[in-house]
Amino acid sequence: MEGIRYPESKLALYYPVRQQFGLCSQMTESVFKTVLAKYKSMKSNGHPFSKVSFRNFEYDLVWNRDYSISDQSVSLNTLSGRLQISFESKGLEHWLRAGGRFGTARLIRKNRKYYLHIPVTL
Repeated sequence: MEGIRYPESKLALYYPVRQQFGLCSQMTESVFKTVLAKYKSMKSNGHPFSKVSFRNFEYDLVWNRDYSISDQSVSLNTLSGRLQISFESKGLEHWLRAGGRFGTARLIRKNRKYYLHIPVTL
């Protein structure tokens, strides 16, 4: 990991997490980012320190690393490789023409369906 300096505590976890769960580098970074954000949220809301748990499936995807969008499909980075998923782009062209910039998206599952929430900044 040349050029990147991680705290020793993160290095102690980084490679074991990648190996145990078969994650690529970007997915591993997303896991650390999500867990850290959960702890920061608990602390800022005055909750006592306790083990973080996640009840629902969620996955943060970084634009042009974990996901990208073309004409009628979304490309997602998964444990099984890249998936091309078609979607209805009604309304999306407005954001693209206006110069919208996509941010880190969140893939969630609700009622047995998957939703990709994509923030757009103009």
